[in-house]
Amino acid sequence: MTESLDGSLDERIVAALCRDGRADVRAVAEAVGSVPTTVQERLESLESRGAIRGYTARIDYEALDYRTAVVRLAVDLADIEAVTTRLRETSAFVTVYETSGPFTVFAVGKFEDEAAIGACLRELHADPNVDGVDCSVASTVRDGGCPLPEG
Repeated sequence: MTESLDGSLDERIVAALCRDGRADVRAVAEAVGSVPTTVQERLESLESRGAIRGYTARIDYEALDYRTAVVRLAVDLADIEAVTTRLRETSAFVTVYETSGPFTVFAVGKFEDEAAIGACLRELHADPNVDGVDCSVASTVRDGGCPLPEG
């Protein structure tokens, strides 16, 4: 079972890191109204529980001329695990979800150009485990937001 955040301090720490994942412990402590030693302890706890899995650069794919494709797949329930595993192993897909409804797999991919999107779609249409494909090319309106309120 996944543990929830431990009270409002953990939520404020995670929210501060959502806004600036490169902030050091002192900056996070100042942002959340705590002291660095307490924040460091809470970060270690969040990391050990897997709530924080690492710190990473935030990439602006549009600045690199990449296209974002939102792909919905109709997949039989018995085949979802195999299809989502293949998508997660495909470098273009940055996010893969299992969902309910007629489209049981939802994925977001970042592609170099329309030809790369087309090649991917042809593969998906040819996949015997995929019963239907729906794709939209999207422009980023908001990316990397944090659902937690600011401290």
